[in-house]
Amino acid sequence: MNQKQGVLLLVFLLLLTACRGLGQTPPPPPFNPESLATALALTENAPAPGLEAASFPQVDRGLKDLPGYRYVLELRFEGTYDRNLQPVGGTIRAEVWWDGNAPARRVVLAVEGAAFAAEASRVEAVRIVDDYYVLDGAGRCLVNPDEAMRAVADLDAGALIGGVTAAPYAGVKAILNGEQAYRYEVSAATANLPAIHQGASNLFGMVGEMWVAPQPGVVVRYYANADVAGVRLLDSTEAVSGQLYIRYDVFDLGIVPNISIPYGC
Repeated sequence: MNQKQGVLLLVFLLLLTACRGLGQTPPPPPFNPESLATALALTENAPAPGLEAASFPQVDRGLKDLPGYRYVLELRFEGTYDRNLQPVGGTIRAEVWWDGNAPARRVVLAVEGAAFAAEASRVEAVRIVDDYYVLDGAGRCLVNPDEAMRAVADLDAGALIGGVTAAPYAGVKAILNGEQAYRYEVSAATANLPAIHQGASNLFGMVGEMWVAPQPGVVVRYYANADVAGVRLLDSTEAVSGQLYIRYDVFDLGIVPNISIPYGC
């Protein structure tokens, strides 16, 4: 099992074992293809040097080299079970803060809907140097918990939503999330989607946009909508068909957040 598969497995175990029961530019409701257009005045521009095409197979690549950041991620599915055509949906939301000086990391993870978990769960996990603190769904504080719980504090966006390789430049740039950024087109041919398991014919439509800030060389936005058929989400054994929506925004690049032990620990 490679590292990415291990992270996905650990997160999935957390979702199953957790207690049963977002900023500046939030994900645009409703979730439809028309919502992808960024409401900004855009002008045609040449790409940044060395960024004629963007390759970020892991969308959060490069963030750990910065002194600080915050990002908000949402992975949403709406569709049906293949076996009985009954409706099924689910949402994974994560907000992540990074202090590269300590180092320290804080993750607030919320999961709901049968597509991703048996029951809704919300977990807050903090890692300060090598010490872990987790506030589980029941409000209990776990200090240096087991590996599955620790995986939440170490969760990377790329492990859930992947990224894009060789995305073509769209010819526009703008100030986005406080950064000068360039827009790249996302399609099924260039996307890396680790959260779903499918053959080439199962991902039959995808539109989206990836915005890259050449300084410091990281993705500040990744929005995509994908039509899928007969896929399994994460480690689920149930085949589903429908629409998968990705919303990912990065803020406060270079700003060190104040990360402390969760309240209640």
